[in-house]
Amino acid sequence: MNGLPQSSFPETSRHTSLKISPPLLPDNALGSAISLISLFNIVFKKLHPLFSIDCGVVLIYDEQITVIQEAYISTYLSDREEIHTGVINQPSELTRLQKIIAGFSFPVIKSMAEWEEEENVNHCLVNNETHYKYHCYIPLEIENKILGTLELHNNTREFSTECLMFCSNIADFLADILYLQHIQPLKPDNQKAALTNHSPKLTAESINTESAPHTDLLLKLNEQLVQINESDTLDNFFSKAASLFPLAYKKIKKQLEEIDAFKTQREDESLHTLPGDMAPGNYPEIIGAGPGMKKVFALMDQVSGSESSVLIMGETGTGKELIARAIHERSERKDKTMIKVNCAAIPANLIESELFGHEKGAFTGATDRRIGKFELADNSTLFLDEIGELPLDLQVKLLRVLQEKEIERVGGKTTIKTDVRIISATNRDLFAEVERGNFRRDLYYRLNVFPINLPPLRERTEDIPLLAAYFLDRYCKQKTGFTQRAVKQMINYRWPGNVREMEHLIERQVLLSTKPVISEINIPAAVKTIPDKAGTPQKIKTIEENERDHIFAVLQLCKGRVSGTEGAARLLGVPATTLNSKIKRLRLNKKHF
Repeated sequence: MNGLPQSSFPETSRHTSLKISPPLLPDNALGSAISLISLFNIVFKKLHPLFSIDCGVVLIYDEQITVIQEAYISTYLSDREEIHTGVINQPSELTRLQKIIAGFSFPVIKSMAEWEEEENVNHCLVNNETHYKYHCYIPLEIENKILGTLELHNNTREFSTECLMFCSNIADFLADILYLQHIQPLKPDNQKAALTNHSPKLTAESINTESAPHTDLLLKLNEQLVQINESDTLDNFFSKAASLFPLAYKKIKKQLEEIDAFKTQREDESLHTLPGDMAPGNYPEIIGAGPGMKKVFALMDQVSGSESSVLIMGETGTGKELIARAIHERSERKDKTMIKVNCAAIPANLIESELFGHEKGAFTGATDRRIGKFELADNSTLFLDEIGELPLDLQVKLLRVLQEKEIERVGGKTTIKTDVRIISATNRDLFAEVERGNFRRDLYYRLNVFPINLPPLRERTEDIPLLAAYFLDRYCKQKTGFTQRAVKQMINYRWPGNVREMEHLIERQVLLSTKPVISEINIPAAVKTIPDKAGTPQKIKTIEENERDHIFAVLQLCKGRVSGTEGAARLLGVPATTLNSKIKRLRLNKKHF
């Protein structure tokens, strides 16, 4: 027909990005008051993450629906995670299949198998691509006249009813714009200028005002195109275009709300699945696949086979003892049991006896000889947990043992040679403790031969689903997993108690949940803290709480007396009647004093 060429898509424009100016339409092409390639790129960029659409095409026909005047193609390139939009502005005759598609007066969904069964060939796009398996065709129709077709194509998933309904409203939105352009042609001198990204300025003088009842509408859309393109969500995009197309927006907005509700419900009900390619690595007993834990594993690989002292640092509940045990079990001392000592759990007057042992009668209550932890750990590993809690006088004795490799029992007169590897752990900043004078500098450098820092759980969000699944399997094998919503709750939580807190929370949730899938986590209410002078986190109190605590402390000091020369009112600098009013308002009871 008319000697027009068959559909083609030159390589120069096949993957045209919006960073490059779109090709100019010939003088006899459909005049555009806005850059349609820009607009379609915006729409597809918002549609792709919502429905996972691989390819979108807008075909614009001539009056007789025999020729494709323009074609806009947006394709998602999965290997580069990019969207590329191109344009074909060379008119071409409709092929046999394209004529069938142009004849659709309502939305149609077809698969590759259906096309091959009906026409012995899969649908071929205007750029000659034929590999898509699922197709959707929606006519661009205004006042019973077909202006073009919106095509959507997928490779891996069929189009849902929700997608079809929503994209039908998108088609109405695009049809409105095409209709305005049909009745609003540009002057020939300005057709090209209106389509370039470099010169998108459209003025009233450039428009044929005699046949332009919608001049203001097109001008506004052209002016707002850049702003609309900056929208980060589809909802935001249509909100910004709402003033221009209120009827289309009203329909689309309602469906957006329905889709959001559907997505929320799906998160509540759908089961969260773990990645299938998570290799256990060299430490299957330690759960962690993120970059933070991979760095820890690499350090463990380096130090496990040596005899060097290791200092493990991390917040409470990060798994310091688990790391120490893994290092020991991969060392040459693995045949003997690792000996553990919690320096914070032993009274100061018993730590020396616990570490080095004592002779019978060495002190009151020493009725028998006791072997200390250093002797028990001979030819093995001694794990000193919470080493930062060790008193200064014991730090001196520990340093001597580490230097001389010999101990002397409490009350004993002979020295005993020991061969012990030291792994210590702390939740404190030991270097800061050294600067404050709370920890010996020489002992710090003796212990800190090979430091390992464990990241807190809030910095390991990629490991949270793995840990949750591990603890769920430990405490209840009948539960099948967590919903998307429950996992999102755990990822957004700060976990001040780290992995230990998560373990206890999952155990509690198993007892509370009556369903096979845990759909909600009872996350503790967040408590904001502020460090005190010693660096210890303290709960932030309200002004009323601080006032109550201060009045309570002064009343205790004054033994409950309010008035008089030794009363609390005088110390606080307020009348006794005022203080009595505050005591009543703050619900302080004199019996507490």
